[in-house]
Amino acid sequence: MTLNSDNRQFVLILHGFDETENWTTWTKMTEPLYNRGLYSVILVDLPGFGRSSGRDLNQASWKRHAPEIVVAILSSFHIRKPVNVIATCGGSATTVRTINRYPLWFRDRNLVFTNSVIGDFGESKVGDFENILTQFNIHIVVHWFPDQDHTHHCVAYKRWNKLRQSGFRHLQLIDFDSVKQTSQRVYPEVKVSNIGRCASKDKATVYQLSDEYIQQIINTLSQS
Repeated sequence: MTLNSDNRQFVLILHGFDETENWTTWTKMTEPLYNRGLYSVILVDLPGFGRSSGRDLNQASWKRHAPEIVVAILSSFHIRKPVNVIATCGGSATTVRTINRYPLWFRDRNLVFTNSVIGDFGESKVGDFENILTQFNIHIVVHWFPDQDHTHHCVAYKRWNKLRQSGFRHLQLIDFDSVKQTSQRVYPEVKVSNIGRCASKDKATVYQLSDEYIQQIINTLSQS
């Protein structure tokens, strides 16, 4: 993979929290994205999630330094142009906070969130986030797979749904049926035990992405 290919766009892939504290779910995305000749793919293991120090630092590092961490990662690859993003759960929250502080990194790009539990959008006042999306022509597609942790009562879901109802054109919320569509597009999931880096009872969840779902995400990114 050559990160500095002249005409390729960059796709930053961010993992979530707890059982989705790993980027392995999205590894199946890398080859089809790269083979299109349009993208260079960066899969990130965010600092603080590996617990190499023996402590669980993920929440602290995310809440305090998420935007700076993301920008530091991009800068380390000498990237000088806006990036697309594929993010899960807390990775989506990390992206939202980065957009609010450093929107130029995402100008004219498409972002894909799979669930997005976000309590603090990192904005000065409610509505700043939507204004930034409009001003910098950033488009987000949110795929929502309801489960025990990702319900319609989530703060982020309520906000996305309100924007959908208002016709806001920079964010699209897509609900997936937890029985029919989820099983077709993402499941079956693989649960891996005895993973010390995962906080949720030492278990990691890896979704086996279907070819159909991968193509849907690629189509979304290609709209830029």
